[in-house]
Amino acid sequence: WWRMARQPKWVATLLACVALAVGFALLAQWQVSRAVMEASVEAVDSETMVPIESILEPMTPQQLSDGGRRVSFEGALDGRFVLISGKVLNGVEGQWLVANVMSSESCLPVVFGWLPASATVDSIPASDEVTAWWGRLVPSDDVLSSDFQDTGRTVVAAADLVNVWECESIFDGYVITDEITLNIPGLVIVESRPPVPNTVLNWLNVFYALEWIAFGGFALYFWYRLVKDAVERELEALAETQP
Repeated sequence: WWRMARQPKWVATLLACVALAVGFALLAQWQVSRAVMEASVEAVDSETMVPIESILEPMTPQQLSDGGRRVSFEGALDGRFVLISGKVLNGVEGQWLVANVMSSESCLPVVFGWLPASATVDSIPASDEVTAWWGRLVPSDDVLSSDFQDTGRTVVAAADLVNVWECESIFDGYVITDEITLNIPGLVIVESRPPVPNTVLNWLNVFYALEWIAFGGFALYFWYRLVKDAVERELEALAETQP
């Protein structure tokens, strides 16, 4: 096969197939660049504050597009809370203070701030007074990602807190507040950033790019088959000449 492939005729054919494959590769690159240029950005107005009930109802799944939006809500701080460990602030590991706000007669986990890992909290103020709150809505964490036995509570998960706080209903998510409202020594604001807009590629262009790549591979395979067929014809001819 290699003797046949080194013949000038097949070397020239190989160069032609390589040139064809390079052309297909350039077309694939052009299609990919078109897909990137024509990519659409799904922008969500995350900074305009909206009532939480307008985008999320208790005991209903939170839409991915609503994660990171600024929300306002009214509720009463009932004194139930948890500390979420493993939270880093400015390179220092600490914990979040997550308290329950009864909003619309449902539990709403609210991150009121960050505390050093050595800090302890025995209780927080409780009141029946309804207060206006605001902050950034964040999707609930996966409860299975926390190892409660070895490292303690490391996620804010509605599936966990609904049992810890014995809630009849709970919001699927939590809110990170923008200001300190609890008089607890060492409590620091948790910075919440706007979500990164999702970019949607033009998948039709990507599919065309894959097609061009396949055509380039087929051009090289076509040359291989031509040489192999020539070798087989030569062997057949030799077999027929032998007695």
